[in-house]
Amino acid sequence: MQKKDLWYPIIVTILIIVLAIPVLQYYVFVPAPWDGLSCEQMLDFTMTPEHQDLTMEQHTAFHKDYNPCLNMQP
Repeated sequence: MQKKDLWYPIIVTILIIVLAIPVLQYYVFVPAPWDGLSCEQMLDFTMTPEHQDLTMEQHTAFHKDYNPCLNMQP
């Protein structure tokens, strides 16, 4: 194989990686619905149907993030 023939697989590989990153971010690294919410907003979120539809893993993660808010309240 000639040296210039090696550039095609390298270029294709780079393009696949560059195009795969946004797709992975969208489908795999989706931010939690409560990211960026204040403690008061997180409390409101607990009353929404969206909170009721969380998976057990998401529900555990939500309460892990919400626990500091419980400790701040008088």
